[in-house]
Amino acid sequence: MVAPTLILPERSRAIASDLRAALGAHKVKDDYSTLTAYAVDASIYRMTPKAVVLVESEEDIAATIRYAVLRGIPLTPRAAGTNLTGSAIGSGIILDVSRLNRILEVNREEQWARVQPGIVLAELNKQLGYQGLLFGPDPSSGDMCKLGGMLANNSSGPHTLRYGAVKDNVGGLRVCLQTGEWLDARAYWLDDPTCADLLNAHGPLRELHSLVHDNAELIAQKRPIVSKNSCGYNLFGLADGFARGCFDLPKLFVGSEGTLGLFSEATLRLVEKPRTTLTALIHFDRLEDVGEAVPKLLQLNPSALEVMDANTLNLIGRAKHGIPAAAAATLLVEMDEDARDIDLRAEAERMLEICRRFRLTSDPVFAFEPE
Repeated sequence: MVAPTLILPERSRAIASDLRAALGAHKVKDDYSTLTAYAVDASIYRMTPKAVVLVESEEDIAATIRYAVLRGIPLTPRAAGTNLTGSAIGSGIILDVSRLNRILEVNREEQWARVQPGIVLAELNKQLGYQGLLFGPDPSSGDMCKLGGMLANNSSGPHTLRYGAVKDNVGGLRVCLQTGEWLDARAYWLDDPTCADLLNAHGPLRELHSLVHDNAELIAQKRPIVSKNSCGYNLFGLADGFARGCFDLPKLFVGSEGTLGLFSEATLRLVEKPRTTLTALIHFDRLEDVGEAVPKLLQLNPSALEVMDANTLNLIGRAKHGIPAAAAATLLVEMDEDARDIDLRAEAERMLEICRRFRLTSDPVFAFEPE
């Protein structure tokens, strides 16, 4: 690994010049307005980059990575910049994947799609919806966030109950490593010759394979008992893969925040779009009752649960949305008709029966879509 070098002002100007020569002038920006725009994301942080690269191909990604590594310049991938932790800003080169925004292939029968990282989640699901399909993970920024950021952060949302996080819905990735080489990151069966070829070709992966395999018991002991974990590298997912007889590389790269490689496309596992949805708003007199009600409501197998406390209800405006003034918390519950072909109106009655065991400010409000 090349040691980082001190970047002087004159060197900063040379970075953009070098990249223009390698990639084309229309793909590289270092004007004041662009650098100022890319100095911020949805977080509270600010960091001005030296140059912004708007990649249009795998060749652009590989060339930018090779240049950054050779010169010792920090490289930060960026999709929509909707993350709140400052992960889309950096002091070196920003590699923006927004122009890589195509759906490359959809297999309706097997329910998967190959998609580039610059597509907005809402647009992806809009296009998939024409075929009755859906990509399950649904972060709250779904109208703006892009697939690349979702992959990097292992995003999830209210429907994690039904669909899991992003790591549970990715079958494969095209990853550019720090050498500029491309890796097809998918699940390799350990007894398959292609797995041996992979390990022989990539020394770091071979070392990682040995470390996880030899320390499986320690990794199991350190596993946090939580339903969602996005901290650190997902060695737990790799260990689980070994137990099934495979080297599950998407579990490693999803959630790695661009530190292990950059993505040019992902193969996503899709689900059937629900035919009918039941949404319930339950207004509780006490926040503590929400904690007691949720385990009982989980027995109904809801597809989503989301709680809003009193401060949140005040911010969105109680009167405007018909929220009782006395409500200490509101629970949003969603159910849908899945493969079980359940009767949602009967489920609404069961939900009402459960909720009436607790102190509510009013009866739950139900909505069915389509009606």
